[in-house]
Amino acid sequence: MFERIRIKKHQVAKCFKRIQGSGAWLCMLDSMLNREVLRLVSIKGTQVYVRSNTPDLEVAFSSLYDEEYGSIRLSHPKIIIDAGANIGTSSIYFARKFPDAKIFAVEPEASNFQLLRKNLKQYPNVVVVQAAFWGTNGTRKIRNRLTGHWGYTVAETTNRTQETGQEINCVTIDSFMKEHGIESIDLLKMDIEGGEKEVLENSHGWIGSVTTMSVELHDRISMGCSRAFYLATKDFHVFEKHGEKVTAYRT
Repeated sequence: MFERIRIKKHQVAKCFKRIQGSGAWLCMLDSMLNREVLRLVSIKGTQVYVRSNTPDLEVAFSSLYDEEYGSIRLSHPKIIIDAGANIGTSSIYFARKFPDAKIFAVEPEASNFQLLRKNLKQYPNVVVVQAAFWGTNGTRKIRNRLTGHWGYTVAETTNRTQETGQEINCVTIDSFMKEHGIESIDLLKMDIEGGEKEVLENSHGWIGSVTTMSVELHDRISMGCSRAFYLATKDFHVFEKHGEKVTAYRT
């Protein structure tokens, strides 16, 4: 019980430090009452909808307050693909930092996608797509890893999961590029809960079109993700690790 109280206090302190205005009080109250409510909050001047008392706040803090992708070195990117866009906060970060880039925010899970679309409707340079990247085209079931709204996966895993009742259209990156008229990708950001293994093991058709790739590797979900990443990027020359993300630069 005391540990739960300590965690709650930590969450409350983080809310007050990172959320501007009354949203901090409301999220604090939701946390203390253990309830989930859709809230519009302001983080570093950026307004975003989150489901309070869920991982949404951590996702928003990471993207907009901590700027977890701020270390990526890009010069005037034209095309960014945000694979595993969740509620859209990473796409918001990219859209604000690179207003001349076209960003594709790709998210499979229905409730996340609904919130993503709500958050990104004011950003005309972002295209939202409900789909999942995979090594082959087809349909797969979405499974819940029981870690909150950021824990959905289409990957094969020995981890504990439960059915969501959702199926999603899975596409390869090269077929996605053809569908959207994309010739090259300046940044491929990938955080897809273990699905990166299958995507990267089948990368021969598109990897040559990618200049920079930033991936969160989930070997704990699907063993072999890291191996697949480094084999796929064998022609890249610079690798950097910041937090949980590994970024590969072709030059």
